[in-house]
Amino acid sequence: MARVRVVLNRPESASNVGAVARVISNTGLAGLDLVQPCDFRTVEAWRMAWRSEDVLEQVRVFESLEEARANAVYIAGFAGREGKRVEPITPQQMASEIASLGENAEAAIVFGCESRGLTEEELGVCQRRVRIPSHPSQPSLNLAQAVMVAAYEIFVASGEPRPKVPERATAGEADLALGAFREALLEIGFLPPDHPEARFVEWRELFGRAGLTARETRVLLALARRIQNVGKIAKADRARGASPERGGLD
Repeated sequence: MARVRVVLNRPESASNVGAVARVISNTGLAGLDLVQPCDFRTVEAWRMAWRSEDVLEQVRVFESLEEARANAVYIAGFAGREGKRVEPITPQQMASEIASLGENAEAAIVFGCESRGLTEEELGVCQRRVRIPSHPSQPSLNLAQAVMVAAYEIFVASGEPRPKVPERATAGEADLALGAFREALLEIGFLPPDHPEARFVEWRELFGRAGLTARETRVLLALARRIQNVGKIAKADRARGASPERGGLD
């Protein structure tokens, strides 16, 4: 199975960081990444990370969420609310998808800060949106509890035989292709010039669900460039007063 790292985006409690470190040891995950964290090197963090001090000592710290998940081929962002355009999956579904990845792949499960969670923009840099079901009287989980639920499902799924999927592209490779594709859709007027990302989020989820390979990102990048070129030719033809029927494709 893939190496799975937990990413905490701007965690506010050192005790939660320590508790998550212990969860990582409990479930055999690969490690802990922090984005703009609080001061987590405290006695309380080390106390909560009982017998998991090595996880805290090997924490990687990043300035942005994009940096933290750049080398991952699968990124799941956790949110306690439903998506407006993207339907969230369950932790079990996420774990099943991770379990099908190759041993050399890196996956990231991303959690937001205790007071606000992940914003829609932050969820937009994740490929999959995950929601942990809970009772409506108390839908919010403690950060470490949420990580434990996710990590447990991954731990269980890792012991089940599953067919392997083709090796995926990294988030950085996928970002390059998706960025070009987004600009191409803007070029031909498929996306609205005002707030295009609100509409493009469904494309991000589609390609994230599909799991682009490195070759597929190159194909998508080539397609985006061709679409952009056609769009520019069509604009030039219209500027010269060419017939709309030609569309610059003759």
